[in-house]
Amino acid sequence: MKWRDAVDRRNFYFMTANGALYFTALAFIDSNIIVPLFLNNLTHSPLLVGLAATVRSVGFFLPQILLAGWVTGAEHLNRFIFRTHFFTRSQLLIPVLAIWFSWPASVTATLFLISFTIFAFGEGVGQVPWMDIFGRTIDESHRGKMMGIMQSLGGLGAFGGTLLVQRILGSPRWEFPTDFSLLFLLAVTFLLASAFAIRFAKDPAKQSRNARELSVSHVISHIPQYLRDHRLFTRMLVVQVLTGFNVLGFPFYILFVQQAGVLPRWAAAILLTIQVLGQVSGGLLLGYFSDRVGNRKTIIVTTVINLLVPLVILFSQRLAGLAAFIGTGLGFLGVGMVLGGWLGFVNYLMETTPTAKRPIYVSLSNLFASPVGLLPIAAGAFLKLIPMNWIFWTIAFIEILAVMMAMRLPDPRKLDANEANIGRPRLAPAFRPDDRQRHETTNESEDKGEH
Repeated sequence: MKWRDAVDRRNFYFMTANGALYFTALAFIDSNIIVPLFLNNLTHSPLLVGLAATVRSVGFFLPQILLAGWVTGAEHLNRFIFRTHFFTRSQLLIPVLAIWFSWPASVTATLFLISFTIFAFGEGVGQVPWMDIFGRTIDESHRGKMMGIMQSLGGLGAFGGTLLVQRILGSPRWEFPTDFSLLFLLAVTFLLASAFAIRFAKDPAKQSRNARELSVSHVISHIPQYLRDHRLFTRMLVVQVLTGFNVLGFPFYILFVQQAGVLPRWAAAILLTIQVLGQVSGGLLLGYFSDRVGNRKTIIVTTVINLLVPLVILFSQRLAGLAAFIGTGLGFLGVGMVLGGWLGFVNYLMETTPTAKRPIYVSLSNLFASPVGLLPIAAGAFLKLIPMNWIFWTIAFIEILAVMMAMRLPDPRKLDANEANIGRPRLAPAFRPDDRQRHETTNESEDKGEH
């Protein structure tokens, strides 16, 4: 692989490690299986299961609009991410202690939701700075490969994690909820290791901080202009929001399978392993598609898989024996694959957006996606009134629309800036110093940081 410069190579390795360790950690605190099972067994409340899923989505998306303008001018973002994540991720130790000290279930559930909320918002706070470093320092030809390798290595780590999950949850030595406390402790360990990895990445100095930094009010008030100036982004955003309705089903698939009673209860740990295998294969597949055939086709593949997931899980519960297990396994394999579905959208945005404006458009994409994150808690409340399979049919209908809109997206590789309506004349010039300038700038930045 040919490197653009030393920063491209260094950040490729450390940001890959950061993401891989993060995905490994998620095997122990998976929002689609582990957290729903923990809260359902602890409280028997689908509403709290939906609340946790909502917190995870909204906490990730909402803070990003507040940081968009600041990130355009901020420096030493790798250190900012490290400090933020070290604090917010370590909060997950609180419910671990609550379990070890045998506090009441209501107290433990409350502390878990509070710490999980802090964790979720911390991930949102770190996302825009991470994407800013990624967009400025990783060469365009390496982005799809880095994302694919990151997800695949993380998936392999998570696969090993699922073996531990099976061992812990299946061992008579560890009773509920002590078994889940061990899972959360392992999650924190890998999450903190991930935070240390991003600390060793490089964040080269930007052009002029004062000239480029924007206030939150400026970003929000100029949202219509941003959408008009970047028509490709606006069209992609519609597809992304429609695709985001898949979060409706994520926390309830495992509960639906257990309630159907077709598979034994121990199958949950096996399904988690299959989901991780989907994450590995999805990372490789989507990374390959992104680099080889373009991000438009990557988005189309993602939307098609999202359409198939609820349908496959629904119909599999009408089968029996091995056929039911294979069908359900394919459904959760698809769930794992679409967990990396953001890859196509992110690289489509990176490919069509000038460097100076990327933090803003990353934030806008997540801002418009954040309302969808409220749907799981609404679904959890409505489950007392409607059958769970109605939710899955709703997801399938919306994903059909997403597939249709994705197929209408232009391929940015076949368009120039004017055809894409990116509006480059209004945007700040992209910052891409030559190798010698970048090397000198990086050394100066690091020297200042040490004093």
